[in-house]
Amino acid sequence: MTNPAVEKLSTGEWSPERFRRHLAEASTPLVGPVRDGEVDVTFVDEPGDAAAVALAVVIGPRIGRNTVDEEFTAVPGTPFRVLTLRMRADLRLSYVFTRRDAAGREEQVPDPFNPPPRFAEYPEERFSGSSVAVLPDAAPLPWLAQAEAGPAPHSESAVLASAVLGNERRVWVSMPPGELAAGDALPFVVHLDGTPDHSAPSVRDALVRAGLVRPCAVVLVDALGSQRYRELLCDRGFSRMLVEELLPWLRERYSLSHDPADAALAGESFGGLCAAWTALHHPASFGNVVMQSPSCGYHPDIKWGNGIDLLGRAPVPMLIADFQAAARAPIRLFHDVGELEGSITHSRWLDEVLTGKGYDTRYLEFAGGHDYAWWRGLFADALRWCFPPAAEPRGTSPARSPR
Repeated sequence: MTNPAVEKLSTGEWSPERFRRHLAEASTPLVGPVRDGEVDVTFVDEPGDAAAVALAVVIGPRIGRNTVDEEFTAVPGTPFRVLTLRMRADLRLSYVFTRRDAAGREEQVPDPFNPPPRFAEYPEERFSGSSVAVLPDAAPLPWLAQAEAGPAPHSESAVLASAVLGNERRVWVSMPPGELAAGDALPFVVHLDGTPDHSAPSVRDALVRAGLVRPCAVVLVDALGSQRYRELLCDRGFSRMLVEELLPWLRERYSLSHDPADAALAGESFGGLCAAWTALHHPASFGNVVMQSPSCGYHPDIKWGNGIDLLGRAPVPMLIADFQAAARAPIRLFHDVGELEGSITHSRWLDEVLTGKGYDTRYLEFAGGHDYAWWRGLFADALRWCFPPAAEPRGTSPARSPR
């Protein structure tokens, strides 16, 4: 179905200048009315000399951006190209446009009429710098909106040298807003997918000011680029570094609690896998886990590819097997995953294991893919789960239920 504004452009009722004003007023993508839980979504590009334009979204079989087969079509007599797709009306998704020149060279760019939001830059190019579409029935993320609008919290940066791993990495520490009483030992969250401009401190500040979480420190740990793909895969050495080196190093510099119930370990994707695996094996150090779209299907003997293996036997994924085998550890787990990502089957499996073992856990599914557009906002739900106000019992802070 043609979007009404695009129809006015194509018939000449609107000039390109008038259409651009509409895009600025309405924001893109252009969204039609919701019918039966679905909506027509029109993406608009002004690609200049590009020979072709396609849409790439963070939903699909690939971890990262997946290209939609249908290309944009030109609006005759104008510099614009458009693509209209029918979508679930509750989606929130990151996306870019893939422009291809006559020589076949491709460039991925954000939507020129919907710039990437704050906190959209990441070390991994396959996620970084994306625009975000929020469709009409998408669950709101109010604390992310407040974080995006607020000032950047102060953080201190230092380099941690690890004798266990034989490397160095940068660590950023952000303390909560407000005055702290002398001798206060703060709860804290260590985030394994840290960057200097991560959204977590800003989300924390919004919640602290609203009185919805206890004042807590946020520690952001650099994942060292490609080393992330080795260190975060249930690596005993990396977990030892966190427990034996990072925690003492932090407590020498900051007044942080020694109670594992006041310590959370958080991560996204591989980082979520590592957070849960580390806490299971070191519950005296981390009593809370935040795993966002964890890669809990990982096993070192599972190989990915297109070959046919007639002798292979699928092992139980490592994190799931370890939780099955171990006695219930004194840890609490917050776990979110996208309905439209390939890892959801393993997340559901892990949740069944945790529930069956009697763990204190909060599990939710969101309408999207393997996507920072959700993780940034749902981190607020995780903090409320980990560190509710002192007068509010743990496990009672609001979080969305599974769909």
